[in-house]
Amino acid sequence: MNETQHSNTSTSCYDKGLDNEVLVFAIFTMLFCVLGMLGNGIVIQVLGFCKRNTFAIYILNLSFADFGLLTIELIIEIHWLVTHLYCDFPYELFQTIFLLMYSAGQFLLTVISIDRCISVLFPVWYRCHRPGHWFTTVSSLIWLISFTLSAIHLTLLLRKVFGNSPVMLQFMVNAVLCLPLMTISSLILFIKVYFISKHQRRGKLLLAILLTLMFFLILAFPLNVFYFSNYVGQGVHPNLVHYGYLCTCINSTINPLIYFMVGRQKMGKIKKTMKEILQKVFKEEEEISEEMETSECKI
Repeated sequence: MNETQHSNTSTSCYDKGLDNEVLVFAIFTMLFCVLGMLGNGIVIQVLGFCKRNTFAIYILNLSFADFGLLTIELIIEIHWLVTHLYCDFPYELFQTIFLLMYSAGQFLLTVISIDRCISVLFPVWYRCHRPGHWFTTVSSLIWLISFTLSAIHLTLLLRKVFGNSPVMLQFMVNAVLCLPLMTISSLILFIKVYFISKHQRRGKLLLAILLTLMFFLILAFPLNVFYFSNYVGQGVHPNLVHYGYLCTCINSTINPLIYFMVGRQKMGKIKKTMKEILQKVFKEEEEISEEMETSECKI
């Protein structure tokens, strides 16, 4: 389990017994990991064939991050249940990979919220002046930054520099960079779309993004808060940390379900496969982009 090495300074790395509450957290976490891996795997398969320079590239990378996070969290849970060790080298390596995926997901959602906000506030400029291969370039840069931060974190951790502070600091960086930008962009986007521009066509993808951002702020972001509380000396109950990881896994699991439910809207009783429904969500965005590019860029 993502154990209380975060919240205590004990020299022991071994749990002598299984606490019932912790075991329940572990079982539910593994269950959501498996379900989420299946859902995100389907999204990756569908979006793997999308156009290389569409907004869906962000969602594809987000699904990769969610899939990676759920996979490594499942490995962490199994490792802890088998060994009861939570500060040996394998655990530290797994935890670093978890941070890599978690950070990449946060950075991607921050960029997604800003991107959609700009596209709604300045649609003509956005469609006509967006650089070529923009989505691929930004996604690659996000992965590079996330990998660099995680590599620094692992190096400091293995060299016993600053104790457990590196993991705390990485969560703090994520919180300081992502929370304000994501929250402000999401609020602007919501107000603009649902209160000011009621007459404009709303794509299903935009609704899916708003829901994804909302669930992230509710479910996944609290993990940053728990680590920040520990860092400033306001310790939290160990089970709250387990709860934070469980909610993070639920968030990564729920994203494909959001795309699916939004895609099913207004389809009546027409039977469609999950692949067809997901394709409809992202194909609609491509059609809207093409319409605006051909009409507005000529003005």
